[in-house]
Amino acid sequence: MPQFTLPYFGSIDSGALENNYETEIRIAGYDISLDLNFSGKSIEPSSLSILNKYLDNLEDHLLKTREFISENYADEDAADGVRFYFEFHKEEAGIEELGINETGDADEQLLNKIHPVRIGLYPDSHQFAVYDYTFGKDFTNYVLVINTDEDGDLTYITVES
Repeated sequence: MPQFTLPYFGSIDSGALENNYETEIRIAGYDISLDLNFSGKSIEPSSLSILNKYLDNLEDHLLKTREFISENYADEDAADGVRFYFEFHKEEAGIEELGINETGDADEQLLNKIHPVRIGLYPDSHQFAVYDYTFGKDFTNYVLVINTDEDGDLTYITVES
């Protein structure tokens, strides 16, 4: 099969795929690990086209995940989501260690502090994209995980370690 050029990854052979490809990118002021994962050795041209389009719009998708975080935080009934992540870290680490100002709204500051560290793409899975957010890799091994479909629509948010 032919070589195909993907944004961020360059040329790949769509008929002799490796299991994964990794690169480091900088988007919206953040250094992010970007990985591309395949379960098979080949991919259909239509799936490759969807992947290419998603990568072309990666910055927009990243902004959309920020909206999902804010919306999930606003939903007081959401389990294992943003509020859980914030409460866990406030209890475990405390306000000082989180580096937030006691005079302002702590959660609002945490919403501004949380940032993306990884984007994993799985073009042959229903969980097309996985975004990992954290307060810092050195600070915690827990991440807030946002999963989206190939259109960038939210499928779910959870906390993982």
